[in-house]
Amino acid sequence: MGHTALTAFREIAEADFDDMADALIEMQAHYRVHCPTRDSIIAGLKSRPVGSRILLACENDGIAGFACFSAIYPGPGLTSGFFLKELYVRHDRRGSGLGKRLMAQLAVLARQEGHERIDWTVDADDPRLQQFYEMLGGRPLPEKRFFRLAGAKLTELAET
Repeated sequence: MGHTALTAFREIAEADFDDMADALIEMQAHYRVHCPTRDSIIAGLKSRPVGSRILLACENDGIAGFACFSAIYPGPGLTSGFFLKELYVRHDRRGSGLGKRLMAQLAVLARQEGHERIDWTVDADDPRLQQFYEMLGGRPLPEKRFFRLAGAKLTELAET
């Protein structure tokens, strides 16, 4: 609040990796989860899987927020869409409407590329975030459940 900076939305470039590392370190601290080293983060940004995209919201030559997403197919009616993995707004920009503007920009990008939807998950214990997405017009799908296969179980399945 009180910010008058202009926001520029654009996809990440290699020149952004240092600033993006700062934003990711802040995000990990916000969620109180393990954070790899800065070098590991930058290496991860450099070796992102093909199709893994990051939309930046830049203000005052810095990253104010970001959306990490990928195109997915098929979906309902055999249409394509985006899967939003992360939406994050830096602490000093919270409450400014930047999250809504980032989602709106992602919607513009989805439409420009011919996609029919954006899908994402939300932590079950974060009602404030759920309300944010519902305010945007998103709706929870009680008929769906989110699953994850990782670690030893991933290896075990791979070795069957």
